[in-house]
Amino acid sequence: MNQSINNNPEYALSKESIAKGHGKFPYIIVRMHHAVYMQMPIHFIAEKPIGLTGIFVKSEFDDILQNSPYLIDVAAEYWDHLNSKKNQKHRMCLVLSPSQAYYFEENEIRFSTSIPSGGTLVNSSKNVIAMANSHFIS
Repeated sequence: MNQSINNNPEYALSKESIAKGHGKFPYIIVRMHHAVYMQMPIHFIAEKPIGLTGIFVKSEFDDILQNSPYLIDVAAEYWDHLNSKKNQKHRMCLVLSPSQAYYFEENEIRFSTSIPSGGTLVNSSKNVIAMANSHFIS
């Protein structure tokens, strides 16, 4: 990939994508193809707001720590849904912070301090939302 793309704001998450919930922790990354990843934001909400996309979990708290007991279950349920829908095992990652993630591969879930980054990032509609940049906003 052209070095001028790396960390170029032109290829980072757009304000429109961020407004829809992308780039904020927690989120799920699904490996679609080599170097192509789909991001699914996770929102803890009392009721579904207009304009957000992703996975919605009914909760009176919006803090990751307060909802952490549910995050692996939410991700596992989404992973099962994805795998049964496409009849294949997807590589998936639940990302909690810049240094905390759970990888879902084959029949195991493992913790890691390394999170996915770079490549081409798409939303659930398969539209490109970032290239060769972090998958989160600072």
